[in-house]
Amino acid sequence: MVSRSLTCATIDDSFGPYAQECRGGFDFTLLFEETILSILPLSILLLVAPFRISYLLRKRTKVIRSSLLPLKLATFAVFGALQISLLVLWSSRSTVKTKASVPSTVVTITGSLVLSLLSYAEHQRSVRPSFLLNVYLLFTLLFDAAQSRTLWLQRYNHTIAIVFTVTVAVKLLLVLLEAKEKQSILQPEYACYPPEATSGIYNRSFFWWQNTLFRKGFSNALSIDSLFTLDKHLMSEYMQDKFQSAWGHISNKGPHSLFVLALSKLRWPIFAAMPPRVFLIAFNFCQPFLINRAVNLAQQPVDRQTTNIGYGLIGAYFLVYVGIAISMGQYQHLTYRAITMVRGGLISMLYNKATDLSITAVDPASSLTLMSADIERITTGMQTMHEIWANVFEVTLAIYLLERQLGVACAMPIGVSIISLVGSLAATSLVMQRQQLWLAAIEKRITATASMLGAMKGVKMCGLTDVLEANLQQLRVDELNISKKFRKLLIWNMGFAYISPVVAPILTFAVFSVLARDSNGQRTLDTARVFTSLSLFSLLTEPLGSLIMSLATFMGAVGCFQRIQAFLDTEPRVDRRKKPLLLTDSARTSQSDSVLEKSGGASQQSGFSVEKFHPGEQYPYSSPDTIFIQDGCFGWDKEKNPSGCLKSINMVVPRAKLTMLVGPVGCGKSTLLKAILGELPMIEGTVQLSSLRIAYCDQTPWHMNGTVQQSIIAVSEFDQRWYTSVIRACALHEDLHQLPQGDQTQIGSKGIALSGGQSQRIALARAIYAQKDIVILDDSLSGLDAHTENRVWHNLFGRDGILKRNRSTILIASSSAKRLPYADHVIALDSDGKIAEQGPFEALNKTGGYVSSFSLSRPESDKPPEQDEPTSPTTYSKSVSESKATEEDLQAEASRRTGDVAIYLYYINTVGWVPTVIFIVSITIFIFGISFPNLWVKWWASANTRAPNANLGYYLGIYALLGILALIFLVISCWQMIITMVPRSGVAFHWKLLQTVLRAPMTFFSTTDTGVTLNRFSQDLQLIDMELPIAALNTFASKPLLALLPKSFLATTKTFLNNAFPNSFYKLSTLPHPP
Repeated sequence: MVSRSLTCATIDDSFGPYAQECRGGFDFTLLFEETILSILPLSILLLVAPFRISYLLRKRTKVIRSSLLPLKLATFAVFGALQISLLVLWSSRSTVKTKASVPSTVVTITGSLVLSLLSYAEHQRSVRPSFLLNVYLLFTLLFDAAQSRTLWLQRYNHTIAIVFTVTVAVKLLLVLLEAKEKQSILQPEYACYPPEATSGIYNRSFFWWQNTLFRKGFSNALSIDSLFTLDKHLMSEYMQDKFQSAWGHISNKGPHSLFVLALSKLRWPIFAAMPPRVFLIAFNFCQPFLINRAVNLAQQPVDRQTTNIGYGLIGAYFLVYVGIAISMGQYQHLTYRAITMVRGGLISMLYNKATDLSITAVDPASSLTLMSADIERITTGMQTMHEIWANVFEVTLAIYLLERQLGVACAMPIGVSIISLVGSLAATSLVMQRQQLWLAAIEKRITATASMLGAMKGVKMCGLTDVLEANLQQLRVDELNISKKFRKLLIWNMGFAYISPVVAPILTFAVFSVLARDSNGQRTLDTARVFTSLSLFSLLTEPLGSLIMSLATFMGAVGCFQRIQAFLDTEPRVDRRKKPLLLTDSARTSQSDSVLEKSGGASQQSGFSVEKFHPGEQYPYSSPDTIFIQDGCFGWDKEKNPSGCLKSINMVVPRAKLTMLVGPVGCGKSTLLKAILGELPMIEGTVQLSSLRIAYCDQTPWHMNGTVQQSIIAVSEFDQRWYTSVIRACALHEDLHQLPQGDQTQIGSKGIALSGGQSQRIALARAIYAQKDIVILDDSLSGLDAHTENRVWHNLFGRDGILKRNRSTILIASSSAKRLPYADHVIALDSDGKIAEQGPFEALNKTGGYVSSFSLSRPESDKPPEQDEPTSPTTYSKSVSESKATEEDLQAEASRRTGDVAIYLYYINTVGWVPTVIFIVSITIFIFGISFPNLWVKWWASANTRAPNANLGYYLGIYALLGILALIFLVISCWQMIITMVPRSGVAFHWKLLQTVLRAPMTFFSTTDTGVTLNRFSQDLQLIDMELPIAALNTFASKPLLALLPKSFLATTKTFLNNAFPNSFYKLSTLPHPP
């Protein structure tokens, strides 16, 4: 016993790593444990910890006082004291130790001090438990447990074993303390952080932080308010600043500049998904080794050593599959996190660009397709961005391991893999081109649908529902026909993706069996080799198939980046106005009079002094004027009409006065207003403004979907007194009292629930409520009856009108001349788009020009109609709680799942039972053809143990036949789903949706946002067109049908094949072969 102990002591002082002759041969040497499992991880931590501590000390304290920190530090002190005790015990001459026992303990004592400092900094300056400490403590706890087992089994270091075990227990307490989250002790400004931001490594690894959301969703219907607060790095505002600023600094843009920008700006979030993907590769490739070891162990007699190995394999399997689960979850989570950032940045850039486009530029509605279909394809493509490099590495590693297992026969999967890649790459080159055509067709349909939804009131009034229904349905049919070219590429890639998993095992086992037959029984396809090879084939073919499909989807995403970049590169709106101008007393000249003279006005008749100016000369801006245009020339299309539709415009708008712009219909009044707003391209001339605070009302009122109050207040702050004044000034108080919910009534998209007069007055009220310096109105009173128009005019523009009291500068374009006498300044355009005359009404009324032709005179009195004035702010809101609660209940009820079976039956009835049955039968035969060969090759290997390499033709022939059947029915099932069923369902669902929308009552459009309805025509149909077929194929390809097959069927399959299979394959195995 003593000699054995001395022998084990000698072995423990060697590196090992296995102590084969000690402790049942199932243990590491003590030296290995002290160096690799103790000193190495602590050394790594000691290298990293100073940088982490330095980083944390620059941050603010994030927690309040609590007992957790003193408890942590006290535990570290106890841990350090125990390590000092171990140092004393190891230093004793009588102690049997290794050459690393004392150094390991010294390093651990030093490390305990650093760990306590790191724990203090992490606790005080971080909102979540320390990742570094938790990882180190968890792994070293397992390593220390192994070392504790070694010390107890040695039997000659009993005291050290006791003390060391106590240190393991203390470290376990440290693991628990460091894992405790700090959300309850965070300072107020950090307490609102989402659970993910404050969760520790264990919580985030298993996604336990989502349990509260799952529990809430189990008992209640979830809404946006139910979700956690969004991480600031995922917010679109943050991503917009990051993307937009970088995009503006790129001078030389190439075709892939936007794609490169996204990768560079999000390189760290994208890179964060790489480590878990590497761990996933490592865990996956542990499986064939575990299978090989388990199969070999099953063939050995049971004894103490094999029992220990069995326990070790159980632990190894547990670690591997838990590792696969955690690494897969983290990999996908971090990948989708990066995709969310890309999505937020791109959509924000598209939105900004759509609002910055010139009126003459590309249709802003094209951004709808980019935000839906293109972004969805980018999301799908970027899910596979890490699969490309990872799959290449996995394929290479699998081929290497197959060569070790099967020898030269591994050349077969290499050849098949090359053929699969070449075939898929040939199709990948066409993916971007065909996808562009499909997306263009989608864009055409979505743009037409958006235009229809935006004008539903007119569509129904004019009886155009049948015409639009036919036209939009034909656009949908054309879109799906164009998509078939792209869909055929998907089937092509799917076929090549499955050539390798089906053909490679057949050819490889065939070559190996032929070579094994020539070895006179020295080599054979036994059970261990079969299952190890099948595992390796899975590790080869799955990443190869993934690589083929990933290349296609990733290239499609790159193509969508190009489409978005083309939209972002569209010429922006160029505002050439000079604003705002600072006025000085020295600049006050008679410039206004000179402009009047240049425009042919009546300055001399009105007594104005005239000062001559030459074309191109800069006029000094005079303080009485708010808007000044010199030699202005404006046009919609500079290339088609270089001279512009408005020419030689010289005009002024006096400050704090009412200016009216009149002229014949079609003379360019609205065009001139848009030129003043900077929305119309300026060909030449100068536009100068004294202020950028401008309120504008178009001829067609604009409204956002919401309540009356929300549409009036918009982005301004609510002021009850001012709100009441504006409501009464716009004569809206009577309308609000008649509406069912007062000013809380939903007006619908584009104010569809309002009458024409109400819509104009609410838009006018929004312009007045904003209290801007300049108010520009484009015939905003034309839709009002005479009485209401008179009241609104006097309330707003009369002598005591609300705008007069605010000293706002007012510019009104009108086709009616009856209000000209109320104007302080009049500008008249002729039919050629030139200014015919301008000046005060009294002066122009005497010149015999356009204004005087109306024979108008200024009224003697500017007294507004009598109306009751409120003595205090009035509330126009009615009780809406009950109706609102009912609406929310209905929405919640509609959002609940109605059952998967009902949805499946609805889809099957839409596409038809015959195509569905053909698909199910085809995919079932495919699943059988790709799964049953695993059982067949097991029978083959069992037969080889009895008669090596016998009946080769029989087993190999059936094996090949099953693979060929699988490929054939794979193509049939893919064709049936992607080419037949999906277009048929796409046409039917669009038709039903279109009919439902066009036949819906107007109340539907007043209560449902147009964007919600449009989303049904865009993203929802896209999910049916693209996500559904891929998800259906993946669901069936995950072999659920094989699990439903009865065991008796599988048990009798071999007998059936023996009786039904042609005898020629059996005879093939009996043919003589060369020696």
